[in-house]
Amino acid sequence: MKTTVVGIDIGGTKLATVVANDSGDILSKIRKPTQAEKGPEYIIQLLFEMINETVAQAGLKQNAISAIGVSCGGPLDTKTGIVYSPPNLPGWNSFPLKARLESEYNIPATIENDANASALAEYRFGGGKGYDAVLYMTVSTGIGGGIVINGNVYHGANDSAGEVGHQILLPDGPLCGCGKQGCLEALCSGPAIARRAKEAIQKESNTEILALANGCIDSVKSEHVLEAARKDDTLALRLIDETAYYMGWGIANLVNILNPDIVLLGTIAIAAGDLLLVPIRKYVSSFAMARPVEAVKIMPAQLGDKLGDLAAIALVV
Repeated sequence: MKTTVVGIDIGGTKLATVVANDSGDILSKIRKPTQAEKGPEYIIQLLFEMINETVAQAGLKQNAISAIGVSCGGPLDTKTGIVYSPPNLPGWNSFPLKARLESEYNIPATIENDANASALAEYRFGGGKGYDAVLYMTVSTGIGGGIVINGNVYHGANDSAGEVGHQILLPDGPLCGCGKQGCLEALCSGPAIARRAKEAIQKESNTEILALANGCIDSVKSEHVLEAARKDDTLALRLIDETAYYMGWGIANLVNILNPDIVLLGTIAIAAGDLLLVPIRKYVSSFAMARPVEAVKIMPAQLGDKLGDLAAIALVV
């Protein structure tokens, strides 16, 4: 008989609970708004209700559940399961999430940073399956990452490993949300691509990017840059190549240090496809050392919309 587990995905805008077996098959799922402004006590009680409802929806009794996995934005301590004031969860000041779940259900709970949990999900169920050393990078509002070595997430000395977006490429570059300048995230995240596009349009307004934003420069988004690039817009193609250059530089650094089997790129990289992946591979080959670059594959992540659900499940199967 297969093991059955509960997965919880905690975000600033939505909560999700799932019941799955150890093959990653989702048996039931519920989503609800987080209502983060109501604080941690409201959210934990809502999670208890959602877990109970999801288990019942799967046609199971609570004693059929063997463990709970939680994917949550950090900072947090994976050993104690304490969550320390994530920016999108006001009031979560040293909140003992693991202890509250274990006290309620009397089964083990595992709490993990969402990027690390996503990396583990891709390792177990997605593009990293069959590889020993997997680096996962999400490229969206920010650039996060997770490192999985022989089936284990590499956490570092105090759960801070995997901050791939905060390697500094340009010390005098644009300000990053972390407070430093010139981080990879400040150059290649979705908002960073949009910012660079707006700066370029100020000098070169004859571009499809502006047309796609209905002529309003303040409305320009990274999606408009990608769409314009697919239409062979000169400025958009230049911005994509610039993004690939910085991404290739950052990934090459990581390839030299970690020597991974595979680098899996999510979100924007999936949406862009070969438009971004092909030049990224070219720049990684140019920047990285010969031996590690021979071994590495750079591919899109595979789990897509399932990632949030399977991230939590991957922690406990």
